[in-house]
Amino acid sequence: MIAQTAWPENVIARYLTIGGATVDLTHVAITEDTKATRSTCTGCLTTERSHWRNQYPSSTGGYVDFQDRDKGDRNAREWAQSHADTCRALPMPSAESASVPPAAEPEPKRRLWFPTRRKTA
Repeated sequence: MIAQTAWPENVIARYLTIGGATVDLTHVAITEDTKATRSTCTGCLTTERSHWRNQYPSSTGGYVDFQDRDKGDRNAREWAQSHADTCRALPMPSAESASVPPAAEPEPKRRLWFPTRRKTA
């Protein structure tokens, strides 16, 4: 059984990978007018950004750009699910669970080896 942990702040969805790490989805503002949904794997640290950018034809010619959050979320969820199905990376150890390894014996002193200089005749 996997222990439930509190979600980090601003995470809107989480996917569990095969290795036990998570893929977290968050909303990010790239610029004031450009936004995206970011997917980040906590095991292999891979990141994917799905932009909310979308457009439709204008009646006066050209295109009208707009931000479509559902499109960005949908693309991010598809990527997160496919990554979670294949990623085998283990989660990064947290500060409290990381144990200090036992002190190893000191290595024996090593002698330095210097090549001899060639003698010129």
